[in-house]
Amino acid sequence: MDKMHITFIISSLTSGGAERVITQLANYFAERGYNVSLITLAAPTAVPFYPLSNKIKLIQLNLLMEVHSLPRRLCAILKRLWCIRAAIRTLNPDRIISFIDIMNITVLLAMTGRSIPIIVSERIDPTYHQIPDFYKWLRLKFYPRAKAIVTQTTASRTYFPRHIQPFIQIIPNAVPPSPERHHVNHAPDKAFQFISVGRLSPQKDHETLIRAFARVIDTCASHPTIMHIPKLTIYGEGDLKRSLLSLIHSLNITGHVFLSGTTPHLSTALITADVFVFPSHYEGFPNALCEAMAAGLPVIASNCSGNIDVVHDEVDGLLFPTGDVERLFSLMTDLMTNPEKRQRLGAQAFMLSERFDTNSIMKQWEDIVQ
Repeated sequence: MDKMHITFIISSLTSGGAERVITQLANYFAERGYNVSLITLAAPTAVPFYPLSNKIKLIQLNLLMEVHSLPRRLCAILKRLWCIRAAIRTLNPDRIISFIDIMNITVLLAMTGRSIPIIVSERIDPTYHQIPDFYKWLRLKFYPRAKAIVTQTTASRTYFPRHIQPFIQIIPNAVPPSPERHHVNHAPDKAFQFISVGRLSPQKDHETLIRAFARVIDTCASHPTIMHIPKLTIYGEGDLKRSLLSLIHSLNITGHVFLSGTTPHLSTALITADVFVFPSHYEGFPNALCEAMAAGLPVIASNCSGNIDVVHDEVDGLLFPTGDVERLFSLMTDLMTNPEKRQRLGAQAFMLSERFDTNSIMKQWEDIVQ
């Protein structure tokens, strides 16, 4: 008997946590012998950022064009609904798995009247990630029609009203072991390296990190154990790049802070850094933070939703109040000057892959599609 056909749907396959997870899931099911297809709204020429198995049928609908006038926007929405429904009719899958709020609503609307079971997944905490009120109303109306709703944390689940919560299953992301382990013995003849990863957007709050790092630099001249001015490298792209560069310039720390864009070699960057800092205002499930911990890198993270599901304060990482420049500065200085503490936190962080074992997480997804 042939295994079922699963169709995954997401708006695009650019870099990002949701994009990486849906790619991992699609690859997993394809390797397990399922018939797998994946629909995006991107242009047919768009290349997935993460490696996608050649066993997967990729369909890109070329529907990401921005429109600003209301009539054209309504036409674009109707076209999306029609094209998604037509693509799914052609594929005729046994199950549909959709990622991200508005895409989830779109898929449920497009498949009205069809009996294919749909699993929708929220990929960020809806308490903080605002969508238009009309879409909020549609989400509450249409999510109960899904076979299942997947969130990544308890905080995301409790956002929804009581009548929807029975449909919700919490499945965190898998955290595979790092191919190489970080070693915390910082060479005294090199500058101390802080690293952060995330889109340059308000959600990720790199401004707090940059301001705290400027305070760290100010203390270096008077600290007897700091021989070199430390460096901060932030990996990610986004709309705030220009304003963050302006902030760096105004704080007179140009040459010590680097906005290095995206990289396919993040694991190498992690194992060569000294401390990972993750200052988000909110998260769904913090993939970059988990990747750093799985590599054995000591971490400092804000105490926002998502992060607190991963980091145990003073056990396998350090937490600071979201947006608190002074506290973040204090923790960064503490870890920079305390190799024993870095060693202890990094060793505990390395155990994260056992908590979020890939086989266990994938089995939960396999169970939910049955």
